[in-house]
Amino acid sequence: MKTLYMIGNTHFDPVWLWTYDEGMASIRATFRSALDRMKEEEKFIYSFSCPPVFEWIKNVDPAMFDEIKQRVKEGRWDLCEGWWLQPDCYSASGESYVRQGLYGQQYLKDNFSVVSDTVFNVDSFGHSPMFPQILSKCGIKNYCFMRPEKWNLKIKSPLFKWYSKDGSKVNAYRVELGWQKDLKDVIDKHLERDENSMIIYGVTDHGGAPTKEAIKIINETKEAQFSTVSKFFNQNKPNYLLKRELTTKDFGVYVNHQGIKKLNRKAEYALLNAEKSLVFADKNKSSSTRALWQDVMFNQFHDILGGASIKSAYVDAEHLYGRAISTANEITHYNVQAITKKVKTLGKNENGDIWNIVVWNFNDKKFNGYIEAEVQWAHEFEWYEKSIELVDESGKVYPCQIIEAKAVIPKFRSRFVCKVDAPSFGYKLYKVVRNEKPIEQFDEEFLNTERMQQILNTFTPVCYKDGGDTWCFNVKGYAQKSLLKHYSRKVIENGELRKIVKDVYKFKNSLLSLYYVYYVNEDYFDVKYKVNWNEKHYVLKLETNVDSEKHIASVPYGTMVRGVSKRDLPIGEFLIADDKRFILDGVFAYNLRNKKLGLTLLRSAIYGDLRIREIDLDKEFDHLGEGISEGSIRVCSSQNGTVGFNNLPITVVEANHDGNLPCEKSYLEINENGIDLTVVKNAEQDDGVVIRLAETLGLKKELTFKFKENLFEIKIKPYEIKTLLIKKSKIYKTDMLENKI
Repeated sequence: MKTLYMIGNTHFDPVWLWTYDEGMASIRATFRSALDRMKEEEKFIYSFSCPPVFEWIKNVDPAMFDEIKQRVKEGRWDLCEGWWLQPDCYSASGESYVRQGLYGQQYLKDNFSVVSDTVFNVDSFGHSPMFPQILSKCGIKNYCFMRPEKWNLKIKSPLFKWYSKDGSKVNAYRVELGWQKDLKDVIDKHLERDENSMIIYGVTDHGGAPTKEAIKIINETKEAQFSTVSKFFNQNKPNYLLKRELTTKDFGVYVNHQGIKKLNRKAEYALLNAEKSLVFADKNKSSSTRALWQDVMFNQFHDILGGASIKSAYVDAEHLYGRAISTANEITHYNVQAITKKVKTLGKNENGDIWNIVVWNFNDKKFNGYIEAEVQWAHEFEWYEKSIELVDESGKVYPCQIIEAKAVIPKFRSRFVCKVDAPSFGYKLYKVVRNEKPIEQFDEEFLNTERMQQILNTFTPVCYKDGGDTWCFNVKGYAQKSLLKHYSRKVIENGELRKIVKDVYKFKNSLLSLYYVYYVNEDYFDVKYKVNWNEKHYVLKLETNVDSEKHIASVPYGTMVRGVSKRDLPIGEFLIADDKRFILDGVFAYNLRNKKLGLTLLRSAIYGDLRIREIDLDKEFDHLGEGISEGSIRVCSSQNGTVGFNNLPITVVEANHDGNLPCEKSYLEINENGIDLTVVKNAEQDDGVVIRLAETLGLKKELTFKFKENLFEIKIKPYEIKTLLIKKSKIYKTDMLENKI
């Protein structure tokens, strides 16, 4: 006889068509109802786990939290979720999903003395192909999802083994007919199948526990049993293998609200830099970023980061990101300046060498690229209006191009762009030298060069009519295409090192400015964009021609080879098509069809529009994408120029002083092609340092790296994400929960 495993659950959105404060109020009634059902029916089991929601209860109703803890101990409350919450599964970095597991499992262990073997992630819109590795290394054996549904992706069985490229695997199950109002009908449809089924029942979204009526129906169905998610997986073994990503055709969430997605990326880098700075400054356990990660992870909830919430919810989200970014940056600057004050500077006051620039590189590869910095002349020092240059300890001169300062006060400050280098995970000091050379200006002949014409013709701005609701549940793609009208071209910077051309385009009541940034003698260039968007129901793209539709797209902690797609697909920080690499800071979706690659800048759907019934589109609604948005794309023909694009070096302006630290120092050296060393942090429970590396080229490698004067040799497998603990000059392999293996 087949068995129906009945999972009593509340799919709860802490934020969606409401803000977090309303969610906080509603969940208490939900939990009260679930706890009451346990008193009424001794076989009833409730499955729910979300640490930030538990924290709400702990702070608002401590007695209820204690009651939940007791039910967990009895096995009546199933902690089915090993992550912090159910996140958007593509827009964040790979490290964010590691932290979802690390801090989610830590919370369960600290508060309930258990960890979960399952991630119950039923409402997220697609699932990264690297998840089986991240899940398994966080102690997760089982993964339960709902999207992509069967009409979006056909699979042989809802129960299968899901593999990552490195060979890691988890048991996976696609829930079908989830959250239907008629539970009896759902049960009857599952009884028609040959295999055992997991059925999710309970009121959804805004809260509400399984009802008395649902419990009555289950008791009357001989094939049904109250169950936990883990029990289903323990008693049903998959015999079908799947090794692919799980994207949904409901692509709106991949595109929506680039602003919040960009803030998320900024916050991730700020936190990673803060953690590294704590290690470099030897501040073990003196400050922790865990609470900041918790803020960021809350905002990674699928309806927030997916741009599916109401407009007012993003005010709260921006504040939460602001708290995380500001605090993380403060930690970083405390630590780097505590170090730079000990560096022996190069300038000599009697020569007029007043300032020094310390360039901090928090990336795992040597930085060799352009920075912008400013130094102050008056009132503290004499006025100065001529050229300057940087000089390193060896006497090498680095030419500077004077550009407009952020404040428009003549001669008060000098802002400059300069190409410098800095070691991986370290700093390099330069002295600022005033010279008598005039500030050079060049004519505009460079506009007519073949190279500049190629750059200016890289992208074509286009719009597509977008009839989709917030999620694009109701459409299969975009509609008719329109070109933007070119309005003007102007050279706005024309210097020795860098030249910038501004193109302005118009579309109806909107303006798009493209700033083509050409670096002299470099094989890469930047295209910065600034949009003032005032249209409804359009999507804005930059299109470029490609020879082959086969391309490589970055995903969290990995890459995927993809082909043609009419619909938009999610993208991480880069995309490789033909011989070009596009590095992205504010583009999170794209499509490629008819040999045209379209990088999506924004879409202007209605906030929170679930097209259950027809609506009057002429009414006044809040629209996504309205107003000012900005971003940047770097176009490279090689690896050159990729380091530091999304994590620019930090510059510290130092006056002259003595010190005992050298002018250049690397705290961790690896510089291995195909290896991304993303994390250097203090261990959560130990007094050591945790580092995390990812192999991205599919090669087995033996490598050596240096950390604080100690040399270590390690092996890494193809596509492996490797976590290591360094303690007292020894190195240990750990899982992602930082348990030694």
